[in-house]
Amino acid sequence: MATKYTTNVKWGKESIEIQLDPSAGVSGLKSELQARTGVPMERMKIMPKSKGLWKGVLKDTLDLSTLNLSAIKSPIQILMMGSATLPVEPVKKTVFLEDLAPEEAAMMIEPSGLVNLGNTCYLNSVTQCLRVIPHLRDGLKNYSPSSNNGGGNQQQTQIHALLLKSLLSTFDTLDRSPAAISPNNL
Repeated sequence: MATKYTTNVKWGKESIEIQLDPSAGVSGLKSELQARTGVPMERMKIMPKSKGLWKGVLKDTLDLSTLNLSAIKSPIQILMMGSATLPVEPVKKTVFLEDLAPEEAAMMIEPSGLVNLGNTCYLNSVTQCLRVIPHLRDGLKNYSPSSNNGGGNQQQTQIHALLLKSLLSTFDTLDRSPAAISPNNL
């Protein structure tokens, strides 16, 4: 009859006491631990805590009967790592920033703005604030200058229309660019 050794296996916060049978080998040890913990054998990492055992992670090829287990203070201490639950696939596939088209990347990272030309930081901050207002963007997209300006100045109406069209164009350019844009190019 083979000699069995009292062994404490530390697994997470649990401590499991087993009878280690060296003649059963590593597969016998792992199958007993699988039965007690539910951790699949292929997901187990078993390491020694008591001195005089193997070094590092227990390999399936190690012959436990070659170890001098009687010289080790009882109970033998072993550490096991592994999860009894299988990892769950994410609901939404992870997409990395590097894999996106430049236009999509521009929408994901910090919003691009205007290159500071000395005093354009004020213009940039106002542009950034206005750019995120959905009602303003919708209004700019749907804007069409009125042909009946109530007797007002036709030139002034055209200037307002040009300003609003330019603002929408600036927003669209900033949305497509991942980098800062020079105000000279707008």
